[in-house]
Amino acid sequence: MSALVYLHGFTSAPGGNKGTFARRFAEERGLPFHAPDLNLPSFETLTLTAQVETVEELLRELPEPPVIVGSSLGGFIATAVAQRGAAIRSMILLAPAIHFARRRKTSPTWAPYRELGEMEVFHYGVGKPLRLGPELLRDLPHWMDDDQWRIAAPTAILHGRFDEAVPLAESEAYAARNPGARLQVLEDDHGLLKPESLACLRSELEAAFR
Repeated sequence: MSALVYLHGFTSAPGGNKGTFARRFAEERGLPFHAPDLNLPSFETLTLTAQVETVEELLRELPEPPVIVGSSLGGFIATAVAQRGAAIRSMILLAPAIHFARRRKTSPTWAPYRELGEMEVFHYGVGKPLRLGPELLRDLPHWMDDDQWRIAAPTAILHGRFDEAVPLAESEAYAARNPGARLQVLEDDHGLLKPESLACLRSELEAAFR
């Protein structure tokens, strides 16, 4: 039986709204469920490399290729492990931060972080500001070739038209260069928590496990 694996986003945790939604879906159907904490090695020392390697290790332990739901940065991590050869049944990407590394290296809002090597970020998973150290900044250059990735895993992308955090254009470009990807543009923001968006996620999950 394929498992459902949920990968949360930046400054989030496995028990967020969408993670809880995915967990309940799995429990209703008796599906194995995994939602690793991706604040690795810790949020202060966060790196994409540690996140990717942890998910790869989890997937190697599963008896069958899983369905992965990746939210925001978790969507990037899902595509990264797929690009590196992990066996995946299908992916559902929720406002995936496909160009996370590139945007963090160029975004004006992250200029102080690039200059100082640290910054304080509100972490929704713990409900308070946390320090983000220089490890992430040093790790980003290893993950900036994402526009060259070609991923065969069947992929459904749900992205809000009014997303204030991840440009819709990133998902449009990903879908254009990956024939196995389908993009649905929803009337929602980055959270994708409107009832219509959650109903769409449920529909994609049901299709993935038929």
